[in-house]
Amino acid sequence: MSPSTTMVTGHQAVMEALEAGLAGALGEQRAALWRLDRSAYEPTIRTRGEATRAAVLTSARPATAATKIVDLWWDDAEEAAALLEDVIAAAIDRGDAVVKWETGPGVEAPAFANARGFVPLRSPWSAKGTEVRGGLVLWLRDLPHHEPGYYAQTTMFTCGAVAALIASEELGSTGFRGDSSDRDREVDFWRRASNYPACEPVGLAVAIREDLRTVPVGVSLDVEGPVLLEDFDGFDRDFRAELQEQSWGKAEALGVPVSRTRVTVEQIAARIVGGEIALLLIDEHPMHGTHGPHWIVAHASDGDVVVVEDPWTESDHGETWVDTHDLPIALADLDRLVTWGDDGYRGVVFLGRG
Repeated sequence: MSPSTTMVTGHQAVMEALEAGLAGALGEQRAALWRLDRSAYEPTIRTRGEATRAAVLTSARPATAATKIVDLWWDDAEEAAALLEDVIAAAIDRGDAVVKWETGPGVEAPAFANARGFVPLRSPWSAKGTEVRGGLVLWLRDLPHHEPGYYAQTTMFTCGAVAALIASEELGSTGFRGDSSDRDREVDFWRRASNYPACEPVGLAVAIREDLRTVPVGVSLDVEGPVLLEDFDGFDRDFRAELQEQSWGKAEALGVPVSRTRVTVEQIAARIVGGEIALLLIDEHPMHGTHGPHWIVAHASDGDVVVVEDPWTESDHGETWVDTHDLPIALADLDRLVTWGDDGYRGVVFLGRG
């Protein structure tokens, strides 16, 4: 970090910096964006100049290899460009694969961002109201790949369905369209794949195979018996276990193989490098600090990092589609994420592209 740059980290420190005068420079409407509680996502303010000629707010979701510029304010473009270099240098030191830059509605990228190599992200199909935000990206490592479309789940429990439909476009089929029919597609797919309310790996794979008849589909699930039933007992558990038995029978009839051998994250990355897509059952705790099963789409990798689409955005705490679209994760973090339950089992649905 340049000697001319000052830095504070944490929500309380951000609030103190705003109250110390930065809010006045930003203006009240802009300062409201900086005041959002991003406690879980490493909010950091950097400023330059004795009279503060430039200031930047960044965030970084834990267990990912990305830094996001929430907002960059300046009244001196040279100071702002220098501040941007500080952010990039810090991201490199952190081991990040990417720096993203979220912009306000209708805001153009400044010339110094274009000169530094930032390029626009693909606009999402839908993103829970955050579609009004723009997004730029600067990749810090050589990881060329096709950029998928993005859609944010509209319920707490349709992540598996959304993950499958995001992957559908990558596989040459119709997933989302970016119109009013998308919510119906999300809910309809969930109803067919659901174990009520979660989508378990085998049932999700069956629903995908029924939709995409020519796509190779396989499951890796290193546990015997029904899964994702930790919160159920009695009839509620027995009913869902019976539905899973039906899914296993359908998987056998449709030729969907189910491997009970635990797949490593290195194997997941290698298969993605080889052209497959992986739907990953993860525990959200490393990212958000609370436990919960969740599905994400891993669609690109260089063998050391995987790139995912995460259908969930923590929008109440400042996240937007810019955070969760084309999101890189290092293998060490992926190893913590792709595990669920007291036994730490690992559920992955692999999809071939041919």
